[in-house]
Amino acid sequence: MNSCPCCGFKEGTGNPFQIARTLRLTRKERALFDIFANNFGRFISSGDIVGAMYADDPDGGPDTAENSLCVGMPKFKEKLRTRGLDLDVKRGRGGGRRMVWAKTGRAAKK
Repeated sequence: MNSCPCCGFKEGTGNPFQIARTLRLTRKERALFDIFANNFGRFISSGDIVGAMYADDPDGGPDTAENSLCVGMPKFKEKLRTRGLDLDVKRGRGGGRRMVWAKTGRAAKK
């Protein structure tokens, strides 16, 4: 397990919000991070993610919000992986995405 040279935080332990301080995220990525961190380990549907991201928008966000979410997800996931987090995807009915520690993601389910 690696630890941060400045604060000593160890990956795979503690609270995901501690990691947020070390990530360079855009405004939308920060909103995504907060949604996933507040629901750590629980699957969230794409519709619920978009709804939470655009809760302040009276129109509910753009018509292409779910598509934009899918397009931006690989870059966001890569940023999370650098800090020991991963987004696990479950397809089909009741599916969605959830944030997990990278070492306990997909491999732990198999």
